[in-house]
Amino acid sequence: MIKKFELFDRKKGRVAKRTVGLLLAMSLLTSCAVEALKMYDGPPKLDTDVSILRLWGPGVMVLKVDGKDAMVKGTEGHAYLLPGDHTLEVKLVKLAGYNLLCGALCDSIFNRPKTVETSTQAGRSYTVRYVDDAAGTIAIDDKGTNYDPLCLDPRRYREGKNC
Repeated sequence: MIKKFELFDRKKGRVAKRTVGLLLAMSLLTSCAVEALKMYDGPPKLDTDVSILRLWGPGVMVLKVDGKDAMVKGTEGHAYLLPGDHTLEVKLVKLAGYNLLCGALCDSIFNRPKTVETSTQAGRSYTVRYVDDAAGTIAIDDKGTNYDPLCLDPRRYREGKNC
């Protein structure tokens, strides 16, 4: 016998627990949606007129673009920039022994953000990545004009092509 799902429990006059659980789950999913930042003044422009910068990459996060906070809520996936020269503040995301011992204090001392200068062009997409060399270089990769939009979403990038 299939139990009929009812929004209200007639006996107790309350909203069914399943409904409350479903509504809570939906609100959590929508509150964690990936966002895009517009990092320039004025009205929005077409993707062909701006540069798109993915704000995360293997082992790195872009914290600031031209002095403006990029990771405001922690849900930002990419930013729209005007073409030209930009200064990025990039933080390495790594788990090291000192993090386990003294946490955020050691991370702030030994893992200071790096400043990276780059230049972008209209209609092109860019990603950041950590180069595991002696200097701990941060590379900015030009992904061209046909970068798969799924690659900009940290939750879905594995579904994208050539991310």
